[in-house]
Amino acid sequence: MNPQYPEFGYYTLPGHVFTPKDMVEEVRTGDEMGLGSVWISERHNTKNVEVLSGLAVAHTPRMGIASGLMTNMPLRNPLVTASYASTMMKLTDNRFSLGVGRGVDALADITGTSRLNFNLMEDYIGILRQLWRGESVNYSGPAGKLRGVTLGMELDPLPPVIMAVMGDKTSYWAGRFCDGVVYNSLWSAKAVERSTKMVRQGAKDAGRDPNSVKVWTVLITACEVDEATMLKDIVRRMNTYLLFPWMMDVICEFNGWDRQVATDLRAALARIDGEKKQGTLGDENTSRNIDDIRRMFDLYRRNGYTTAMQSARQSIAYAAYWIVLTPAPMACCSTARIPSTSRRC
Repeated sequence: MNPQYPEFGYYTLPGHVFTPKDMVEEVRTGDEMGLGSVWISERHNTKNVEVLSGLAVAHTPRMGIASGLMTNMPLRNPLVTASYASTMMKLTDNRFSLGVGRGVDALADITGTSRLNFNLMEDYIGILRQLWRGESVNYSGPAGKLRGVTLGMELDPLPPVIMAVMGDKTSYWAGRFCDGVVYNSLWSAKAVERSTKMVRQGAKDAGRDPNSVKVWTVLITACEVDEATMLKDIVRRMNTYLLFPWMMDVICEFNGWDRQVATDLRAALARIDGEKKQGTLGDENTSRNIDDIRRMFDLYRRNGYTTAMQSARQSIAYAAYWIVLTPAPMACCSTARIPSTSRRC
């Protein structure tokens, strides 16, 4: 049976999780609702994307499955990533998409791997496509060294490569080299419009059909949750964004938000958190205490940051003009995680 809503997908296990087996119910629920795709985010602790992708295959016979996102790509040799994607394509009858992102410089530094740049990403993705086409790869460059590497097979079709984009340069680059893009979950309608224009321009300048690059935008939803769940899953999530100043600066620029407000909120969060905890991905570095999170929520409301949630509906409305509504193996990522306690939004 084809999905009832091929243009809608959802993230499973967003953020930091302690019980990854919760994904089983979330995948089954999405499948029962007729959604088009499930996106699997990665954390290098309890959310290995290869393992979770295999788990998803076992619980949905029809939804598209996307890594959402595999970041810090140099952590994996291109052969390993190509093998992951080819295995998923065979397991799903071509219902898989490889979602990638630039990742975090701090993680690259502590693991001794290269920080991502456009040259490295272009080479890495090019190698993947060569391997998927059954070619033997000899390569020496920013993505490493390969001597006669091959998968010993070829894929048809090739897995779509979906790039997480934020700034103008990345949007333009992705339009030139990738099969699709996915935007940040805090992107406003204004940001969606600006980024999509850059993606389309990049595709056009590369001699590609601009409409062939699929555009996914994210809507954060909360389905009648109680206060504790709202604070833990939504407000604390916003706190983790504050921990990455470069990311918040881009979000403020594209959404027309006041950067100084974000700076002040980050300082307030630092005072609430006290001594910084160990961690590399942000989730581990901020308080899980409900009272602490409630104090931050009060600050968000006083500074007007709750409009981030209100603008999400406008973002989806604008993105609808760009989304290709076809029952493709990979559907758009428009909804957030499905609560395990509720199947109606």
